[in-house]
Amino acid sequence: MLLLPQAPKSVLTFALAMSARSSDSTDQSSKVPLPSAAAACSAVPRVDSIEPVASTKWLSLQTISYTDQEGTARKWDVATRTTKKSVDKADAVVIIPLLRRHDVTGDGSGNTSSKVASKGNDDNNRIDTLLVEQYRPPVGKTTIEFPAGLIDDGETPEEAALRELREETGYVGERCRVVPQVSPQVCMSPGLTDESVHVVVVEVDLNNPYNHGTPKPNLDDGEHVTVKRVELNAGLKEVLEKADGNMPIMGLYLFAVGLELGASFSLT
Repeated sequence: MLLLPQAPKSVLTFALAMSARSSDSTDQSSKVPLPSAAAACSAVPRVDSIEPVASTKWLSLQTISYTDQEGTARKWDVATRTTKKSVDKADAVVIIPLLRRHDVTGDGSGNTSSKVASKGNDDNNRIDTLLVEQYRPPVGKTTIEFPAGLIDDGETPEEAALRELREETGYVGERCRVVPQVSPQVCMSPGLTDESVHVVVVEVDLNNPYNHGTPKPNLDDGEHVTVKRVELNAGLKEVLEKADGNMPIMGLYLFAVGLELGASFSLT
């Protein structure tokens, strides 16, 4: 999961104060001669340099010098992970688990395929998902999220999603019979951080013996997670709004709103 050890309060306070400065304020504009009108018209937004300001073990505060659309040199403060290798690679995966029963068929040659179990009872028609609750010190609240976690060195997004799903929830996702669906690299909070993720949809076959009963997570030291199994089509947004003071993460809430809007417009 996306869990960082606690950083010194002075550094976090400094980072938050620095990130609040607008790139449009006068003290953020570099005191350099303005380019010619022709150069300004042909300029495109670009990053010119990045200067480290302060860091802890896991987080770094940096100042980006960049040129805007009008050719004006400006600065922007950003928080980044010290483990980040490249802006072109995602830091983590967010997992959307789909729990349902699959029928397995064979072709006589040892090859198998999987399809959603045929309709016939409510249990076969039902699709569940998994949510996790955990205390997040930066917001001072317990949050409700999809399972998520960092991508380890050498891992693909699919591998990271399957590993994190099992570690965080105990459930085993399908790897071959139903290949996980991976989104493009998407940003999280681009006004504050360069963190990016892949959203991975993972099928979880409830007929798999590993997924019977209540699977046991394999949490890291310091992780305290409550796993909730929720029916996907039974008012996920309402579930989040009756969360007893817990705070839904934005991506999960938008997902719930999308399901509700899709149903209202007969798109699902």
